[in-house]
Amino acid sequence: MIDQVLTDDEVEDGAGLSIVVADDTLLHELNRLHRGVDAPTDVLSFGAEEGEEFPHSPDEPRYLGDIAISLETVRKNAAEAGLTPQQEVAHVLVHGVLHLLGYDHETPDEEAVMNGREEALLGAAIHASSGGAHSD
Repeated sequence: MIDQVLTDDEVEDGAGLSIVVADDTLLHELNRLHRGVDAPTDVLSFGAEEGEEFPHSPDEPRYLGDIAISLETVRKNAAEAGLTPQQEVAHVLVHGVLHLLGYDHETPDEEAVMNGREEALLGAAIHASSGGAHSD
């Protein structure tokens, strides 16, 4: 599924990203430090191509960034949305990768594009109950 997102966006072979699977404690702290939100969240994305450029060799493959996921919040959100935890993990992973690729949901138009990409990979039911909202 991550491969499909990268292929669809024509990301070059060899590009990398990291995924941290954690609990609400870590995501709460990261959310507070990086977004000023004093609450846990399901997924956070930290794009390597945002902000100050990190020095790297031109021969190195592209590094997209980091995704952090709270399994506690994912499980809660899945139950509320009538999804399995596996479906919701897939959802937040796709969501996080899209953020690393520059997609966002700050405006209704951006949200429609991002939701469309998610639904193309995961089916329309992924947003049926949750509204597609993520706190990243």
